[in-house]
Amino acid sequence: MDWSLIASLFWKFSLGILLLALTALAAYMCAAMGSLRDSLNSIRNTLNSTESIVNQEIGELIADVDKTVKEVNKELPQLLQNLNGLTASLQGISESEIQPTVHNIQEMSGALNQSIQELDDLVQKVSNFSGQTLEQATFFRNQLAVSLSDIVSLWQGIKAGWDSFTSTQPHEPEEDEPIVDTPSEQTE
Repeated sequence: MDWSLIASLFWKFSLGILLLALTALAAYMCAAMGSLRDSLNSIRNTLNSTESIVNQEIGELIADVDKTVKEVNKELPQLLQNLNGLTASLQGISESEIQPTVHNIQEMSGALNQSIQELDDLVQKVSNFSGQTLEQATFFRNQLAVSLSDIVSLWQGIKAGWDSFTSTQPHEPEEDEPIVDTPSEQTE
């Protein structure tokens, strides 16, 4: 057996397997690239349809906003005129009714404060008078109590003296009246 023939066959066999592996790798790469291309096409189609929908919706929204702005712009002068009229009416009401009412309330508050001050002064005077009256009444009560005490003591002294005087005096015999039994006493 010849080693060169074996080496040549081994070389050719290895080269064939390598070529088969490269062919399989190339086929796999082509399939992967095709799948990637399909995925990218699908993404592109999705983005295109999304862009179309967004453009359509945003276009409608912009058209609605534009229409609304035009309507508001048409009605804005009337709204401003109404607002100015309302402001003028409020100012007129303020000048004709609210300010005089506030002025009247201020005057009433001043009069009420003055009345409260006068009432406070009156209460103070009544309180002072009451205190003085109580002091005078207490003074006179104390004076009267001393005088009554003196009168009672004098009376007790006079009575004790009279009792003492009468007990030392001889009694004169009084005529004794005969006691008669009455029928009501007999029944009892």
